[in-house]
Amino acid sequence: MTFKQIVRGIEALALVAALVFVVLLFANDGGGGEAAPASGGAQLYSANCAGCHGVDGGGGLGPALAGEVTTAFPDIEDQITLVSEGRGSMPAFGGDLSEEQLRQLVEYTRTDLGS
Repeated sequence: MTFKQIVRGIEALALVAALVFVVLLFANDGGGGEAAPASGGAQLYSANCAGCHGVDGGGGLGPALAGEVTTAFPDIEDQITLVSEGRGSMPAFGGDLSEEQLRQLVEYTRTDLGS
């Protein structure tokens, strides 16, 4: 087996992995048929985050948030920046949500999620 064949095999595996990730991303609706949450932050979370982070914030495709987010982001402004700008496989929501919506969403993950 030549080096070129090994590289082609690795490229093929990476492509398959990327396709599986995309399929799982769109297949995970995160709603589970549950009633819509009442608060603005909860509604924003359900619509934008639950598909990856889980309805209860326990994780899924994305990391767990419930009980974890204030440790990872002691400063709320840092978390708002991450949600606004995105990072790695997490998309940026700054173009879709207003500053007030971003703050409501982040405050929900810090205070109400998983409770």
